Amino acid sequence: MMILKKLADDDKSRKETMTQDKNLKAKGVRWDISDLYARHDDARVAADLQEAVTKAKKFAGSYRGKISQDDLTAETLSGAIVTLEAIYTQIYKPEIYAFLAFTADTADDAIKALYARCQDLMAQVQNLLLFFELEVQKIPGAKFDRLLATGRLDTYRHYLEGIRLYTPYTLSEKEEQVINKKDLSGKNALVNLYTEYTASFTWQLEVDGEMKTLTGEEVRNLLRRPEPDLRERAKRAYDSRYGQNEIIFTNLFNAMLKDHGLEMEMRGYSSPIAPAHLRNRLAPEIVETMMEVTGAHNHLAQEYYALKARLLKMPKVRGCDLIAPVTEKQEVIPFDQGKRLILQAFENFSPAFNRWVQQMFDNKWIDAEVRKNKRGGAYCHGALPQHHPYILMSYNDDIDNVYTLAHELGHALHDFCAGRKQTLFNYHPPLVAAETASVFAEMLLTRKLLQEVKNREMRITILTGKLEDFFATIHTQNYYTRFELEAHVQGAKERLSATQLCEMWTKHRAEMYGEAVDFLPEQQWYWAAIPHFMHTRFYCYAYTFGALLVLALFNRYEEEGQSFIPRYIELLETGGSEAPESLINKMGFDIRRPEFWESGFRLMRSFLEELKALVVGKENF
Repeated sequence: MMILKKLADDDKSRKETMTQDKNLKAKGVRWDISDLYARHDDARVAADLQEAVTKAKKFAGSYRGKISQDDLTAETLSGAIVTLEAIYTQIYKPEIYAFLAFTADTADDAIKALYARCQDLMAQVQNLLLFFELEVQKIPGAKFDRLLATGRLDTYRHYLEGIRLYTPYTLSEKEEQVINKKDLSGKNALVNLYTEYTASFTWQLEVDGEMKTLTGEEVRNLLRRPEPDLRERAKRAYDSRYGQNEIIFTNLFNAMLKDHGLEMEMRGYSSPIAPAHLRNRLAPEIVETMMEVTGAHNHLAQEYYALKARLLKMPKVRGCDLIAPVTEKQEVIPFDQGKRLILQAFENFSPAFNRWVQQMFDNKWIDAEVRKNKRGGAYCHGALPQHHPYILMSYNDDIDNVYTLAHELGHALHDFCAGRKQTLFNYHPPLVAAETASVFAEMLLTRKLLQEVKNREMRITILTGKLEDFFATIHTQNYYTRFELEAHVQGAKERLSATQLCEMWTKHRAEMYGEAVDFLPEQQWYWAAIPHFMHTRFYCYAYTFGALLVLALFNRYEEEGQSFIPRYIELLETGGSEAPESLINKMGFDIRRPEFWESGFRLMRSFLEELKALVVGKENF
């Protein structure tokens, strides 16, 4: 089982490899965010915060009442937007620093105080500048069209049109200011409580004959161990912790549901998911078509897990076995080894991509070390278009973590590309497009491994891993969205009990897995462990959208080869300056047609059929 090691280390000495193998759990791989500020008490932090507030007041004094006037010129509007971007850049920088520092150590009181102050002043700046978007919405349609026709606003066309999409749902300036202020002690406070509280969790488990105190990342990683009993104990312990805290999580979730429901009612949205569609610039029917097609392919997951039961030599896969290894031996892949695998995959696609990714490692923009009080999960934070991104994760030395790192580095590439071409208001792609480069990076890694690995056992490992990733990114996120939508609809009418939430959760989960999986009783609480439900409403369908889009793009890349790469880079460079449907149409796809979404499942089917061919008639794996 040294296939991956050989691929990654073929140009390194055995001595170096042995040294790297001791560096497990990415020990010492911490980011350096001092290029933002030296410390939390750096005098520049307070100076930037105060200057942003001062500039926001000056901006309001200069432009309030002028944006919606008949004599507004394109030059004036363009100049106002440029100034606005500069103000937000100044306030974002300290908030970004505080956010990064907080997620790296959620127990640091000084950092928590700074993060809270940044959020307070951000709300103050937003309220000072709120008038601008309200006045843009008041510009008469004919006047707005004439301003765009001058060509002087081409850079900001998408941004301005986006503002006006929210016109029917925007309240008065005073009401919007009240919402911004109340959010500090409302949903923002709920998110901070959820993040800090869950990050404080540790678990006591016996592992390899020794009682250990483990973080959430470490417990979840035990689900990839070959021992069935250990997996079951880990999953029961992890999920039951959320059940033991049902009062806290049920109240947090209900508070968030009620907050969202009240705001939807005040603004006049017809559905709790409607703001997500506006945020993503997608017609509701496109999302519903995607979700229906995905649901119609749940049988792929059910077929797979029936096959996996054979691989595991079990009558049926349990809920704690969903990502269990199908071979007895586990490939240990230290951070440096995983790094080289990823760099080689990017080099094969584009040397320029490889150079950008190499910067992330060389300049210490990645925090991968496993440690207590670090926020769970993984993210890439594309700070500002003129600044590089940062990655946080907890690297646990297996192929899954290599894929997670590749995924986040894909996000970083997207940020680098968009940052070269876009300004702040056009920088971030909508969520449905934000997963494009990340999932594409995973496919590049998969392609490299399948091309070079001939060993039957290792190919089974790669295929099962990738199929499980597809199911987690596409099908699972689909039922997450169905659960979230039902919870919001019902939660707007009544307070939901823990029992109701658990029943909703298990109902939608069953739609995906059918009878193929036996779930543990404790897994009914897993809805409380999904941070997206708290952090960003209806984020999850973006994963489904992004993954199926990437499968279509990757099929096109396989067909066209090198000629595809410039168009792909151009797609990433677009950032958030164009609506997803228009952007994808330029790549030759029609996302309104079910056939587009079905094309991604054909690739999944091909992977499943190859896996079946490797498994059938074989009993020893």
